[in-house]
Amino acid sequence: MSQSTWKDQIKKKWGPHSHCPICGKAMPMDKQFCSQNCRDNYYASQKKQKKKSRIQMLVMVGMMAVLMVFLLFSSGF
Repeated sequence: MSQSTWKDQIKKKWGPHSHCPICGKAMPMDKQFCSQNCRDNYYASQKKQKKKSRIQMLVMVGMMAVLMVFLLFSSGF
């Protein structure tokens, strides 16, 4: 008498599937998102993340430039 594990039972019940990266709903393996709304949310968050990282990079470069100016003038130029 062989007992199947809970993972085997789930695989038998649902078949091969993946989960939406935004909402976590089960969906077919060939899809990347479960709905257009989730796709739009994903791309909007990616756009915000790119903008945030660009701003962070500009702030870091600006801080380095200010630091270099202060070091240059404090050394007795």
